[in-house]
Amino acid sequence: TGGRAFDLGVLAVAAQLLGAGQWLLDASVAYAKQRSQYGRLIGEYQAIKHLLADVATHLELTRPLVHGAAVTGSPQDISAAKVKAGDAAYLAARTALQVHGAIGYTAEHDLGLRLTKVRALAGAWGAGAFHRERILRTMAGRR
Repeated sequence: TGGRAFDLGVLAVAAQLLGAGQWLLDASVAYAKQRSQYGRLIGEYQAIKHLLADVATHLELTRPLVHGAAVTGSPQDISAAKVKAGDAAYLAARTALQVHGAIGYTAEHDLGLRLTKVRALAGAWGAGAFHRERILRTMAGRR
């Protein structure tokens, strides 16, 4: 379904999503270390730490999927990497917006551009539903 060129496009998007998610996490961590609220840095609050740790975990679980898909070139592996990278980047985007607050919506901050990019890349070369179906079809064909 799609051929080699399609698979390479999907893999490239998965890698971009992983990179965008990492950028969002790094920006959020840096912001949490400098922004204070009620006399404390927001990065000191356990709720913020948990949000950022959750994003870090998802990104770290995504990295081997993307690298593995690049090595195997299997359409199933590539689709799995795309699904996981899209989910992880979207989580990173939502969390970054929570950590940054209203400044994330402004045109002056790079966060707004990255959020838009993640939304566009998540649907590029097939949304998550398409790739989940693709994995299912591949697995059903092996029986």
